Amino acid sequence: MRPRATEERGDAGRSGAEAPAAHPPGDRLRELPTRELVTELARKASELARREVELVKAEVRADLRAEIKMASGLGVAGLCAVLVLQLLLTATVLALMEARVLPGWAAALAIAAVILAVGTGVGLWGWLRRVRAPLDTSRRSLQEGVRWAKQQIG
Repeated sequence: MRPRATEERGDAGRSGAEAPAAHPPGDRLRELPTRELVTELARKASELARREVELVKAEVRADLRAEIKMASGLGVAGLCAVLVLQLLLTATVLALMEARVLPGWAAALAIAAVILAVGTGVGLWGWLRRVRAPLDTSRRSLQEGVRWAKQQIG
């Protein structure tokens, strides 16, 4: 003969006063056997590690985007530097060719000065946007985790 449904349920068939939701989380953990505690610890540690890896990935992506912007700014500055060099060489040639006439090489020098100013401004703009502390959030989070673990153990 099968046992009755109320006997199969054990404590679950009784009033909700002793339901697991009524216990604080710490009490519930105290009632678990060691094997289940270790399993729960491993699961939570695995979840923490997975979330830390997700955080690092997100932070690397953000840092990479910032570095790409900085590199593109430095690329524009490099291109401007090449153009300045070309214009300075052109100005030198014109100065030598027309030693008596100022407007040709003076115009080339003025254009070179403008391009140099633009290149310097864009280069500084790109440099100021570089990543100064890579993975800063992840590093702080790991340090806090280590500090917390030491407090819990000690």
